[in-house]
Amino acid sequence: MICGDTAPAVAMQTEPEDAMVRIVLRAIWIGCLAMLLAMFAGFAIVMAMMLLDPRCGPGDSGGCAMGLVTVTLGAAIPGFVIGFAGHLALVLWRRRPTLPTIRQLRNWGRED
Repeated sequence: MICGDTAPAVAMQTEPEDAMVRIVLRAIWIGCLAMLLAMFAGFAIVMAMMLLDPRCGPGDSGGCAMGLVTVTLGAAIPGFVIGFAGHLALVLWRRRPTLPTIRQLRNWGRED
């Protein structure tokens, strides 16, 4: 009987933790996709600028080509952070409590 009584309580305690782990892992996955997208966008923008800039050509010392590497690698961390934080904020916003009593507490002191 004791094992039967404690098993549902243990299962209920691990469910929210599993859900949070899944949320964080998905946010990491979205962050990695956003990082790749930001790196690709940075590379494409600098490549377009190189093609349009007459100073970047055969007589260039290599500064234009270094811009490709610098911008591509420089966009990696901000892209990951924006994707990770944005997805995490969106999921947490969607899971916020929406019970009527909580809405009343949020609107306490406001005129309807």
